[in-house]
Parts: sequence; C-alpha cells; structure tokens
Amino acid sequence: MTLDARPVTRDTVLALIDLSVRDDQRDLVTANVKTLAEAAYEPGAVVWGLWDGAVPVGLMAMVDPEGVRLHGPLLVPDAAYLWRLMIAANHQGKGYGAQALRLAIASARRWGAGHLVTGVNDVPHGNRGFYERHGFRSSGVIEEGDLLLVLDLSAAEDPRARTADRPTM
Repeated sequence: MTLDARPVTRDTVLALIDLSVRDDQRDLVTANVKTLAEAAYEPGAVVWGLWDGAVPVGLMAMVDPEGVRLHGPLLVPDAAYLWRLMIAANHQGKGYGAQALRLAIASARRWGAGHLVTGVNDVPHGNRGFYERHGFRSSGVIEEGDLLLVLDLSAAEDPRARTADRPTM
C-alpha cells in the first residue's frame, strides 16, 4: 500500500468526483466536486488526487504560504494550509490518512513553510483526534465554523525518514 498524490487531470477528475465519505461524515469534509470548483478561485491552491496504484482513494487540497498570506487563515506568518483532506469511505482505516498527512507535510516544507494549518469541524464524531495524534494542536481560533489546528513543522516527523509505506508525490 503506497499512496501517491497526482495532479487532477481530465482523465481522472470524474473518478475523484465520484469518491465520497460515509453518510455520517458528510458534515466533516466538503464534497470533492466543490473542492475542485473552488480551487480554481483560491490563490495558491493545489489539488491532488490520492491514489494507490490505479485506485483512487481520496483527494487533498492545500494552499501554499503565499496564498495563505493573501487570503488566510493567517495564524502564523509562515504557514501552508491543508485545506481539504478526504479519504473515501471504503478506503478509510487503511493508513491512507496518515500517508496523506506526510505528503502534506512534505509539500509544506518544499514551499518553505514552518507550520501547517488545517481546520476541523469540532464535533464528537469529528476528526480532531486524528490530527492531534499527528502533532497538530488547537489554535483556539474558529474560522468559517472550523476550529483551526496548527502543526509546527520543525517538530513534525520528517516524511523522508520513513521507508516503509513511504508516500510519493
């Protein structure tokens, strides 16, 4: 099981749009079709399909530090923003989320970011615990209904240090 992030193309977009989370998670992440549409108008946004070989398993969208400076959320001056991370219902629980976070950390570091920010719907059935297990900490700031979490990249595990299940981009 090796996850890699690939640019969305006309040949892959429909397969990525068709992916969805469980019904009880629909309040936790926006549908992929909306993420893809919004990304065209979000400064600094990059969207990748998440794939295991020929199988699409999710979607990840980030905003580079310059886009964050233009639009926010500006919690720390050198942050990249993990805007959306979606792993499809039938692929959850297989380690893809953790691999996707390593990909996000690697991208943020390539962009020169010192922090990675993400937002969660802070509800009992939410994914806040997942992010906290990976080193994110609450900022206490709510933006557009989401609690913003921050990861200090100087303290985060270096994704290049892993050899087993190493994700690629």
